[in-house]
Amino acid sequence: MPGKNTKKKAGALNYALDQLSAELDSHKHSAVIVMDADTTVDSDFVERAENKMGRNKYVGGVSSIFVGRNSHNILGTLQQMEFARFRRLVKERIEVYVLSGTASLISWNALKKVKEARIIGKQLPKGDSYYDVDSMTEDNELTLALLALGYTIPHVGIESITDVMEDFKSLYNQRKRWYMGALQNIKMYGLKMPVWMRFIYWFQQIGLYMALAITPIILFAFITYIIRTIMITGTLTSLFTPNALIAVILFYAYVLVQVITVWDQGWMARLLAFFYIPDLVYGIFLLIFYAGALWTFITNKELSWIQT
Repeated sequence: MPGKNTKKKAGALNYALDQLSAELDSHKHSAVIVMDADTTVDSDFVERAENKMGRNKYVGGVSSIFVGRNSHNILGTLQQMEFARFRRLVKERIEVYVLSGTASLISWNALKKVKEARIIGKQLPKGDSYYDVDSMTEDNELTLALLALGYTIPHVGIESITDVMEDFKSLYNQRKRWYMGALQNIKMYGLKMPVWMRFIYWFQQIGLYMALAITPIILFAFITYIIRTIMITGTLTSLFTPNALIAVILFYAYVLVQVITVWDQGWMARLLAFFYIPDLVYGIFLLIFYAGALWTFITNKELSWIQT
């Protein structure tokens, strides 16, 4: 787009769609593929997504399922593992949680309906274009807009491979934007979401709140228990009681499941899952990032959009 873009990715997409609108209107069933620059997707994605869209007029967009590109450091591999586990959850569903910004085919008619509804401001929050330029996560916001208008957002089981953040600063900026955007979008849509949408999206946030509160309590209790045992008995042998051994067996059964869920991500992912501590520490860092986003949201501070 000409000049300086102050409206982030959403602004660039709106400009491109306006420029292409005449061409898109000249075809009966036009659709637009939206992809991130750091993403690759299987060559038959468009064909399969078009077929899915053509069979049901209520399909607003067809999403790919994002996975992490192979990384050569621990932080990047931990994200691969996170995305691989999320992929398993998504593949069990007919629809996706979010119409992925990594690679999605979106109905042009649905995009026009979104723009019309934004201008009217009854079914959707007030706006004047296809994408909301004020949202920190334009793909998540468009997902809510399409669902609120009665569209569905299925996937076709095809994966899109995207870059992972290989340093903590980039990961922090990405996740704080993701978490903040989700909170803003849920607040903005409120009762405009269908009941089933409210259950899914609010349940997800409540789960994060609970994890944020419970995780440090469990860690503190575990460390306190070990210290107290050592102080009273002078040894760790009392930890190895029959009940404790059962707990250990159950724990390693859980670890085995964690290893299996990332098996296709390579040997480094398998080792990290087996030793568990890196996985745990990574999860705690994500909770810390979420806490930062939640505090920014509660205090109504402005968050700058940083490209990641």
